[in-house]
Amino acid sequence: MLTLLRFGRFDEVLDVRNRPRGEVQAGLWDFAQGYAYLKQGDANFAAAYLARVRTAAETSTAMFRFHTAKELLTIAAGILEGEMLRKSGDLKGAVTLFEKAALLQDGLVYDEPEPLPFSAFHWLGAALVESKRFDEAERAYRRELKDHPKNGWSLLGLQQALAGKGVTSPEVDAELERSWARSDTWIRSSHF
Repeated sequence: MLTLLRFGRFDEVLDVRNRPRGEVQAGLWDFAQGYAYLKQGDANFAAAYLARVRTAAETSTAMFRFHTAKELLTIAAGILEGEMLRKSGDLKGAVTLFEKAALLQDGLVYDEPEPLPFSAFHWLGAALVESKRFDEAERAYRRELKDHPKNGWSLLGLQQALAGKGVTSPEVDAELERSWARSDTWIRSSHF
């Protein structure tokens, strides 16, 4: 379901009605549902699911391999709440929440496969680009590219941050083109 979310297939996310039983999986299901409702224009449902994610983050003792539910769900809640603020026009508040989520995610112990299939840096960078804070956006995307070289989401964001500064990079442009060469999904931001 998180893959559907990552590619903006919000209708399909909302079609998934069977909430998992485990605390980590249920909390991420709530995150995905809330995010999809937000993107469909229903901030009230998004807020209800955010409350569930926050409650689970605060009370769960579950573990996903060696990551606590508290860590993973706090990251997810920060992304969802930050996107809610961004959508309502509070870019400053959104950036603050995305920064916290990105720092927490950056501090997770290395693990493969990664416990979250998305990066809070993508939301942070996009909000910074939208805020015209291009130097900070560039740093966020370059930080993410250290862990995930050739990541198309990060490369697009980096290209946008550089463009905001009036800079072009043939290397970034070429890497971006290669990373999405076989894709049938065209993105306009580093997140949906």
